[in-house]
Amino acid sequence: MKKTFAIVGPKVEISFDEAAIDAFMARAILKKPELARDYQVRWIGLDEKTTVQIIQFIKLGEKKATFTLPWLNERNSWSDGYPAMPIILLSTNGGPMLVVQITEVFKTTFGAIDPSITCLDGPPVRDLDVWIELHTAYWNGILEDYGLACCEDMPVNIEKFESVYPH
Repeated sequence: MKKTFAIVGPKVEISFDEAAIDAFMARAILKKPELARDYQVRWIGLDEKTTVQIIQFIKLGEKKATFTLPWLNERNSWSDGYPAMPIILLSTNGGPMLVVQITEVFKTTFGAIDPSITCLDGPPVRDLDVWIELHTAYWNGILEDYGLACCEDMPVNIEKFESVYPH
């Protein structure tokens, strides 16, 4: 099993304990052996408060997908998500909090995002205008380091998932 750290955030530094992450994944695999495959380690949120809130929405089944940019995957040599891929989500202190498993991936462009897609996100950002504003600011904060910015034809991967560990 290979793990890939696919951690992005505008000007965010996250340190992590690989031994704790490995132990967390080992416990998850004991509960769900099909997780024994290559996986990614990611951080989701803006800060610790939003990270904890997002994790709670995922656990409650209210957030059903995550959104990634192929541009960042390509520039960092990260694979795009694929069905059955496990992802460990970290807190801002680098501790493993949750394992989700991708169930479906579909691709679109930033300009084609609509309420049928934003409804997969957490309740505070489902409104299309809120979603666009938040993600534009967030992604532009990351993309500027690559000389890029959000635009209508920017590719976006929508990765539907289920929470699998812990329950």
